[in-house]
Amino acid sequence: MTRRRPFSLPPISLDRTSPQPMYLQFCHALERAIQDGRLPAGSRLPSTRAAAKLFSVSRTTVLTAYETLAAEDLIESAVGSGTRVRGARVIPPMRAANWESLIRDARYPARITRLKDPDGNVLDLNF
Repeated sequence: MTRRRPFSLPPISLDRTSPQPMYLQFCHALERAIQDGRLPAGSRLPSTRAAAKLFSVSRTTVLTAYETLAAEDLIESAVGSGTRVRGARVIPPMRAANWESLIRDARYPARITRLKDPDGNVLDLNF
């Protein structure tokens, strides 16, 4: 018999009277816990059945929340090893882009005609 490592979840409260769907409430609560560091990278999450029982929701609710978090690259599931937290998503800083050169390098649109109106404003016509 194999022993599984325990999981630890921060307190999560779901409001059954809220107009927001239960899976979104559960998803946002887990996402906040991951972003805040209360669920560090590598933390084991309960199985969908265990989480459904723990929070008194349907398994579909938990499955949908887990799939949403996996699509956002916050958690990952592997058959046989369960669901684990990948970590907080770090969004790289945006650097100023020279949009004209990006469009020109992409060669889209194929033809650009540059005109100036009587006030001197530049107009680009794309064909």
